[in-house]
Amino acid sequence: MPTDRRTQLLDTAIAVIAEQGLRGLTHRAVQDAAGLPHGSVTYYFKTRDELLLAVVERIIEVDRERALPAVHRAVRALAAERDRPDAAGIAAMLREWWTDSRQLLLARFELELAGARDPVVRDAMARCGAEFRDLAELVAAQAGSPDPAFDARVVAALVDGLMFDFVARGGLAAAHLEEGVRRALAMPA
Repeated sequence: MPTDRRTQLLDTAIAVIAEQGLRGLTHRAVQDAAGLPHGSVTYYFKTRDELLLAVVERIIEVDRERALPAVHRAVRALAAERDRPDAAGIAAMLREWWTDSRQLLLARFELELAGARDPVVRDAMARCGAEFRDLAELVAAQAGSPDPAFDARVVAALVDGLMFDFVARGGLAAAHLEEGVRRALAMPA
């Protein structure tokens, strides 16, 4: 499917952030990495802040596209067997998602850290986190949680930690991740 120029620039900006960090995010770096002429990025994003906020929105969009099928699978599986969640399937889905999204994850963590110092980035990244928590809340509700909003926050924090471990350290071996998911799902209240 053809990608429009704006989306191409945002995807390239995500790659630049992943490779060079936020300090490397400049209009010139993005247009050079995209192989486009001078002024191409400025046409769509007048300032670096506009580009940065648009990158966050693109991350939200990509996450939504990737997460929705997984959430639908989880909800269907829980509807079929609420008492026996598929730990192996969940672990495999997480590993696949993270492997396919490594650049996106690196860019997200760069932006999360920038948000610790910049309220504008923090607010944008809060919207990004809220998207995932909303989806996790749907799964928690289907699983019979007495407090889906709380459980969604906990799940989001756990998944963020696992994603960070995957990006920064290579993550758990597949068998360890599966066992960790199994134990997390089996913990009594």
